[in-house]
Amino acid sequence: MRILPIYQVQPGMRLGRSVQDQEGRLIIAAGITLNRRLLSLLEEQGFTALYIADGFDDVELPELVSLETKHEVMKSIRQFVEIEALHAKRLTLSLLPGHLGPSPGANMISKARYDVYMNVMKAAEMLVGDIMSRREVLIGMVDIKSLRDYSFAHSVHVALIALVVGRILGYNRRELRELGIGALLHDVGKTAVSTSLWLKPGELTREEFAIVRDHPEAGFEILRKTSLGLLPAHVAYQHHERWDGSGYPRGLRGEKITGYARVTAVCDAFDAMTSDRPYKAAKHPLEALSFIVANSGVLFDPRVVGAFSRVVAPFPVATGVILSTDETAVVKRLNPHNLERPVVTVTRDPEGNYYPSPKTIDLELHPEIQIVSYAEWYTAPNIDEMLALGGLSGGTADRRAPGA
Repeated sequence: MRILPIYQVQPGMRLGRSVQDQEGRLIIAAGITLNRRLLSLLEEQGFTALYIADGFDDVELPELVSLETKHEVMKSIRQFVEIEALHAKRLTLSLLPGHLGPSPGANMISKARYDVYMNVMKAAEMLVGDIMSRREVLIGMVDIKSLRDYSFAHSVHVALIALVVGRILGYNRRELRELGIGALLHDVGKTAVSTSLWLKPGELTREEFAIVRDHPEAGFEILRKTSLGLLPAHVAYQHHERWDGSGYPRGLRGEKITGYARVTAVCDAFDAMTSDRPYKAAKHPLEALSFIVANSGVLFDPRVVGAFSRVVAPFPVATGVILSTDETAVVKRLNPHNLERPVVTVTRDPEGNYYPSPKTIDLELHPEIQIVSYAEWYTAPNIDEMLALGGLSGGTADRRAPGA
C-alpha cells in the first residue's frame, strides 16, 4: 500500500484505506476497485491523494481512532459551528431598532446550544478514551483531507495529535479532556472570516491579512460565552502565539502562553504544513518535523517539541523512501522506540526496476542501511503554480504560515 496523488490513480486500482466525507461518514470502503466514476466523485469531493493497495498489503496503518469515533467528533464540531452561527443571527436580530422582547425561538436555541456543548464534551471524551485505551500511540500515517472541507478534518487531527502529546507530557484525564475541547475548537474563529479569504490562492491584501489575523480573538469571543470553560477559549485565543513572542494576537512569550495552547500550536503547525490546501502544497512530514524541531525554543515550547518528536514519525507508513543502497522502499511498519528506523519493504532496485519478490528489512536491525530521503510525495496537481509560497516565520504568520 502506498499514497498516490489522485491524478496518478488509474481505474482498476484498489483502494487501500476507506475514504470519509467532511462529517466522517464513509464514502468508499477500503478494498473497492476504483473506476472512472468513483475517481470523478472523489475529485469532486476535493481529495488530492488516496491510499492505494498495490500488492504490498501487509502494510500496517496505525489508526488512532475508529471511523465511528471520527464521525461523531466531526459531527459535534459542525453542530457547534451551526448552532453558534444561528445564535449570533438571532442576537443580531434582537438588537435591531423596534425589536421588542426575546427573539422568536430563543429558548429553543438555548436548549439546543446546551445539547451541542454536551456533545462536544462527549466527543472530546471519546477521543481521550480511545487514546488512553491504546498501549502505544504514534502519529504514523498521513491524514488525507478534502480540499473542499479542510477545516473540520484539520481540527479533529490537531486534537488527536495534541492528545497524544498531552499523554506523553503526563496530563491526567481531566486535563486531556480540556485540551481536547480546546484543540477541537481552536479554529472556530475562522467562521467569522469569509470562506473566500481562506480559499484565495494568491497573496492576501493588507486589509485581508488583518481580517484573517482576527480569527483567534473571534474564537475566544465565541468560546468564552459558552459553558465549555475558559481554558478551551484561551486555546483558540493563543494558538498562534509563539514561544519567542513573535506570534499574534498579543505577542505573548514563553510560559505566559497557556500550556494547552502551546501544545495545540505545535500540532496545528504540523498538520497544516502536511496538508494540501487550495493555496499551499503539502510538505512531507520529515520537512514539517524538521522545521518544528529547528524552532524548538524559538517558535515552540521546547518541552512540547520534545514530546511531539517522540510520537510523530518522520517517515509515515505507506510512504516511499530512498535507502543508502539507492533502492526504493515503502514504509511497512514503525518501530515505536526508533521512529527514524522503520520496517520497510524494498520495491525497486537502484535503476528503478521493480523487484519480482520485494524484500522486507527492519532498519533497526540493519544500522548499515540508512534512509537518505523520501522517494516521492503527493500534492495537488499544479498547486505550486496556484500560489506564491509565503515564509514560515511565526513573526509573519498569516494563513500561509505554519498552523494558519
